[in-house]
Amino acid sequence: MGLEIEEEIKSIARTLNKQIQDAAAVSHNEAEFRSKASRMIEEFATKMRLTIPVREEYTLVNGRADAVYNRLVIEYEAPGSLRPDNRHRVNQHAIEQVKGYVGGLVRRERHRPERLAGVVLDGSYFIFIRSKEGSWHVDPPVRVDDHSTEHFLRLLASLSTELALIPENLVRDFGENTPVSRKAASTFYDALTESPNPKVKTLFEQWSLQFSEVCNYAEVSKLDVQSFARAFGIREERAEPFRLFFSIHTYYASFIKLLALQIVHYYTMPKLGTDLRQAAAFKSEQLKAYLQRMEQGGIFRELGIANLLEGDFFGWYLDIWDEAIYQALKEIVASLANYSLVTLDVDPE
Repeated sequence: MGLEIEEEIKSIARTLNKQIQDAAAVSHNEAEFRSKASRMIEEFATKMRLTIPVREEYTLVNGRADAVYNRLVIEYEAPGSLRPDNRHRVNQHAIEQVKGYVGGLVRRERHRPERLAGVVLDGSYFIFIRSKEGSWHVDPPVRVDDHSTEHFLRLLASLSTELALIPENLVRDFGENTPVSRKAASTFYDALTESPNPKVKTLFEQWSLQFSEVCNYAEVSKLDVQSFARAFGIREERAEPFRLFFSIHTYYASFIKLLALQIVHYYTMPKLGTDLRQAAAFKSEQLKAYLQRMEQGGIFRELGIANLLEGDFFGWYLDIWDEAIYQALKEIVASLANYSLVTLDVDPE
């Protein structure tokens, strides 16, 4: 982490540790304390400009975790129930639960165990738990204070990145009615509607001809196109079906190409110089050039992968590139850059 982030975490920890203790003091049970602590974590994420996927009461094969913040499992206990010695029954029970949840998350999301962490919290004590080199490392209980809260926040921030590349996460981040899909599909739809570019018009007409051959137009016209359009952020009162589906097709084609690029980079680096994290920081013309090279298959051919990308209909957005298209593609790139491909190498069993 950068120095500025470290200083900000230290500053927040000085206030938050007191807030955690106060919340525990006025909470009558675990559920009430958990609710208050969750709000504090949300506020921390907002202050730090972090996007931390949270799953509360997350069901795993061996139970239901109180809260999973990407790769950090939090098990809340009733205020004041933990003891300063982990031999105490309540401590042991909570520790075993966290171990089970971490193990369940490893199996479900194909993480390496050492890439996850667990925390037990009752408002008075933290217990930090990690798996290293095949064995569990359980820290003794530490009082909630500036130092321990800072360590907790540092864990939370560092484990909030690198999402597991699994279908559930991809659907959550890139599926229908998500911020990324709504922004991209609606941007493509507006650009397609407004563009006078003859090449774009020709590509759309060719695609429409092929689409109508494999899909009965009369059947398409019966679909509830308007609610489908709204799910992808398109507000036009009567969305034109073929433009709608071409825009959505373009979005998913771009997404799949970028995902393929990310996977290829993971297995061939450092041969491929620029990864998605770097591309996410590109200015408009830099990103356009990067995507142009991708659409032409050049990046893949350099790695000896021929014909992976044949000419298709879906690179048309490059011919009418503008600020809106730049922002939409940048968001797809930046969101995909948050994914860890380490999960591809971990046996799902």
